[in-house]
Amino acid sequence: MSGNAFKKLGIGPLDDPNFEPTKGVIIRVTPEIYHHIRQEIEPMLQELGDVGHWRTGSSGSWHPEHRYAAKGTHRADSGDIDVWLDADAIKEANGLPHETALPDVKQVVADKFNGSFIVAKAAEVHMAFPADKEVNGLPAYYQVDFFVRHKAHTIAAHHEHDYSIKDTPYKGVDQQMAMASLVNTIPGVPERTYQYNGMGGELKDRATGKVITHDLDELVKMLQVPGLTSNDVGNVEGILAKLPNGIDNPRMAQFKADMAKKNATKLKEGTADWFRIISRKIAI
Repeated sequence: MSGNAFKKLGIGPLDDPNFEPTKGVIIRVTPEIYHHIRQEIEPMLQELGDVGHWRTGSSGSWHPEHRYAAKGTHRADSGDIDVWLDADAIKEANGLPHETALPDVKQVVADKFNGSFIVAKAAEVHMAFPADKEVNGLPAYYQVDFFVRHKAHTIAAHHEHDYSIKDTPYKGVDQQMAMASLVNTIPGVPERTYQYNGMGGELKDRATGKVITHDLDELVKMLQVPGLTSNDVGNVEGILAKLPNGIDNPRMAQFKADMAKKNATKLKEGTADWFRIISRKIAI
């Protein structure tokens, strides 16, 4: 949620008609800034126990080890930086019991940066990284979001998208809805046997709630789309290219319906209502 995490502190984006910054402004990240922030923060994360997975979201496409780095990225800027941190590695490095709950691990992360940066802890941990300049007379900041999860690096692979197509009508969340459509129509398996949670990077048994796998390669194999590999699922176009008749393939019927609903809502992307609706759709 670019720019929303610090609104209670009077810090937020300038382009939100419902919010007027009074203490600071969240500005967009460029590739140069992304690499600078990574160099500054990675040593602190190493001390926490996990240097982090920095290759997700649009800013992550600038990482030299990004899955689709060879294809290039059209993204010239990004609203924030997403970093995925492994909860178990942090527990071990900080002498925490194995049963320590995720909110408590997130607090360890927040405490690490408190004092040096402005930090907001809600569902996730958010950092306002100083830009060392002012915008409209207010201090400017870049937003860095830390996602603390078990199996974080495995889950992060589900968010490593292909941004090589400049004029695509699709976004990262649309790719996850396309994946959900395939999950619900696996040949030889009763329809909707499984459920795909894109944000959590997991495939579940719908009836029992049991996690079948977090591994993206294993999940893609289970989809039973001839020729489809994990290197094809970074965007909607890569998925459709492997399906006869593309978006008109019967297995994309749910995806087409979801896209129609999404376009009809016309909610501003990144708002709380937008995230709530999208989360419901990709869990269908």
